[in-house]
Amino acid sequence: MRTFITVLFAVLGIILCLPYHLYLHILAKKNPEKAYKKAFKLVKGFFGAVMFLAGCKRTIIGRDKIPEDTPVMFVGNHRSYFDILSCHNAIGFPVGFMSKEEIKKIPLLHLYMDDIGCTYLDRSDIKKGFEVIGETAEIIKNGHSMMIFPEGTRNKGDELLEFKDGSYKIAQKAGCLIIPVSICGTDNIMEANKHNMIHSHKVIIEFCDPININGLTPKERKAVLETIPGIIQETRLKNLPLATKK
Repeated sequence: MRTFITVLFAVLGIILCLPYHLYLHILAKKNPEKAYKKAFKLVKGFFGAVMFLAGCKRTIIGRDKIPEDTPVMFVGNHRSYFDILSCHNAIGFPVGFMSKEEIKKIPLLHLYMDDIGCTYLDRSDIKKGFEVIGETAEIIKNGHSMMIFPEGTRNKGDELLEFKDGSYKIAQKAGCLIIPVSICGTDNIMEANKHNMIHSHKVIIEFCDPININGLTPKERKAVLETIPGIIQETRLKNLPLATKK
């Protein structure tokens, strides 16, 4: 029943909010920043309702480590579609996501993703990939934070998948701080369940200390960036008992 209600709400919400999306599309031509903030409020409310219906019980750690006076790039592990919902609302201010190109095949969804400044990576086209990296960096330069999942796909294993090095070029080009994000428990809401049925579960989102790669030599930068997967995995394993505790 939980799965049916959650999916039905999500589908109807996407359809019924179309007039508001059209309003935001028109507003964006006159006042992009105002449209962006209104889109954030719409998506935040929608995500919040979906998580409530799905029984997502969130604990947020380290929210105070996020600077609110400068845009940043969030880097997280990826285990579920609920990663995006949980992180978007946990961050608390407008943030876009770098997603895979295939997401555009889902009817209407990408319209709302466009509203909050998401970009789409075509992993089969290297040239377009570099263009999207540049586009994402420009969004950050213009004052809007972004979040990426360098594993490139949802991970079902205990260890993190290899992080794609190209993802970090966004922060390098934008000159912004990197905030590692540990996400724990989201896959137990849906992906880890038989037939992807939705079940209530605890989720732990922890924001780690910001990382600054500005002014480093290429060798120093490489060494610092190589520590990020370990930071995220160590934090995730620390929080795993909390996410599974009844």
